[in-house]
Amino acid sequence: MKAHQNVFSRLALSVSIVVLVTLFAGEASASCFSEGSRLNAARSQFSPHAAGGGSDEREHSNASIVGLWKADFLIGSGPDLFDQAFQQFHSDGTELMLSRGLPPSLGNVCIGIWQRTGPRTYKLKHTAWNWTTDGSFAGTFIMQATFRLSRSGDSFTGTWQADSFDTSGALIPDQHFEGTARATRVGME
Repeated sequence: MKAHQNVFSRLALSVSIVVLVTLFAGEASASCFSEGSRLNAARSQFSPHAAGGGSDEREHSNASIVGLWKADFLIGSGPDLFDQAFQQFHSDGTELMLSRGLPPSLGNVCIGIWQRTGPRTYKLKHTAWNWTTDGSFAGTFIMQATFRLSRSGDSFTGTWQADSFDTSGALIPDQHFEGTARATRVGME
């Protein structure tokens, strides 16, 4: 019986490792090929985020929002900070954020979806659950944003607006905020 349990434990561990590797292994945004390679040209041709080609293609061919960013969300044009976050844009059109605006116990992890809407321009729909300080579910939070990537691809700026909704889905009017955003790419250096 003990040998059977040992085999089962090893099998469960192996399956867990395969599942974790599969979950965390995404298509890397960095490539050993140059941007002009046929592989990258083929990828961008079928990307769900690619804007229509045209004469502006050279302007945004090297710029991508995919990667890790340190972002500041300012109320209005600032200087008051609404939130600061580490924000990860994935090549599949999803986004993950770790917000400094809330402690982990109140849900500082948010997710979203993004798409390219033009040369170096991106739209984001960012969502999270809202919680009360005693840990009760309070509703949802939705942020809509538009970002414009710098020509170098190392920073972006944009505008955002955020709303909270109660547990029945009704808008909470005094929880509407909007402003500007600025971010810098987090690199390996």
